Amino acid sequence: MNQNVTLRIVSLFLIIAPLLVIGIRLQKNEGTFDINPEHKYIVNYRFGVGGNADYKIRTFLPTNNQRQEVSFANSSLNGNISLEGNNKLIRWYGRFDEADTIDYAFEHKGRDISYSIDPKLPFKAELDPEYFDYLMATEYIQADDEKIKSLANELAGKSAGLRDVIQSYFDFVHAIPSVATSELTDAVTALENFEASCNGKSRLFVALCRSAQIPARVTGGLILEDTRKKTSHLWAEVLVGDKWVPFDALNGHFASLPGHYLELYKGDEFLITHNSGIEFDYIYDIKKERVNDYPFLAALNLWEIIDEASIPVDMFQMLLLLPLGAFLVAIFKNVIGLKTYGVFLPVLISLALLETGLVSGLVLFSSIVLVVALVNFPLEKWGIQYTSKIAMMLIAVVITALFAVKLLHETNWLSASAPLFFPIIILTIISERFAKKAEEEGVKSAIGLYTSTLVVTLFIYFILSSSLIQNFVLTFPEIILSVAGLNLMLGKWIGLRLTEYHRFHKVINA
Repeated sequence: MNQNVTLRIVSLFLIIAPLLVIGIRLQKNEGTFDINPEHKYIVNYRFGVGGNADYKIRTFLPTNNQRQEVSFANSSLNGNISLEGNNKLIRWYGRFDEADTIDYAFEHKGRDISYSIDPKLPFKAELDPEYFDYLMATEYIQADDEKIKSLANELAGKSAGLRDVIQSYFDFVHAIPSVATSELTDAVTALENFEASCNGKSRLFVALCRSAQIPARVTGGLILEDTRKKTSHLWAEVLVGDKWVPFDALNGHFASLPGHYLELYKGDEFLITHNSGIEFDYIYDIKKERVNDYPFLAALNLWEIIDEASIPVDMFQMLLLLPLGAFLVAIFKNVIGLKTYGVFLPVLISLALLETGLVSGLVLFSSIVLVVALVNFPLEKWGIQYTSKIAMMLIAVVITALFAVKLLHETNWLSASAPLFFPIIILTIISERFAKKAEEEGVKSAIGLYTSTLVVTLFIYFILSSSLIQNFVLTFPEIILSVAGLNLMLGKWIGLRLTEYHRFHKVINA
């Protein structure tokens, strides 16, 4: 059989077979792949009470909204339940002669939510009187404090748009160093100490908004994880138009909230309160359940392995995204005609950018490459052999990365660990190749190749950063075989690259 025919058969089989299996798996589950998968958790509350005394315990019950669905079907809620304002409360009263527990559980299904704030919305707008309470200063949200009012005015500047003002407040609070503490931190203390946990950051963000006459409030709950925990979480909501839009200044969620955030109450409340004179302890036992993992015909159910072996999802994502990224590089090189520093370098850079953030990561990466590339010139003049030269540049990368960590720690521009997300070897290789290109063909040519590499890297970044693609490859890892088949077909490409049509258009049209 002709080798080309064999190649086509193998390629088509690799492409089509996995797609058929994926289609059958989807059909068996009676649905299509969920672009925005649900976060499903079983949450067990356990309150331990002891002591020969009367007890009074109060906490909040979660309610359904557009972002979360809560079911108490398997729980026994034997307390007194009441609605107070925006919240649903449960209270227990009684007396224990010896240690006992109060238990209840519920199922939570949550979805990621994100809002787009129209930049044309005015900063100052007429406000309905029903929202006046959300402009008031409180004991812990001191919106009328002179330091906070001055900061709010300074950050707002001459901005006329509501989104820009909120963004300036959010960026300032997000940049404040985070500290893990269970102590209550009010807005003024968070500003004066210039460090805070979620509750201090949220109160400061709300105080800045209220000081600028923007209605805002704090909201409390839990960040659901597959673990046992005692820590709760506080974030903020700002009134934009007629909608309460969420913001988490600690974790960097601007006008958005992940689906694994469980909302329990609105307002500056204490999650659990009880009377004195009793022995009291509590724990949240949280179990994550997989939603739509399509187990039928799954030769390799990665979600099951992730759950049972406790392997971080990021590790599997990086492993599975590498072949897809390499295929995209091959398209750019073989079909479009853009040159890059190798095949894997743009992919590895894009994966690192997923961790650092796009713009800040590019600035950091380019700065390190430029600084280290300068080390190459004296090494070349001194006639240092290649192996020793690379070793010296590797040392230069390590030293530069350490200085970058120190600088970021002092300035708080990025996480101090950001430089460590870039593989040291990748930084060394690109620095050496950039310097070599500049020496042999000139700085302009070196910058051109570096720019084309970044263009390809950016394209790969936007593809690989898609949660749809990340979840798809984890759920259906057999798609990698289809990528292999496409690579085989691409390997036989003999046509003109897109960038060559301009050079040969006269020949083509002759």
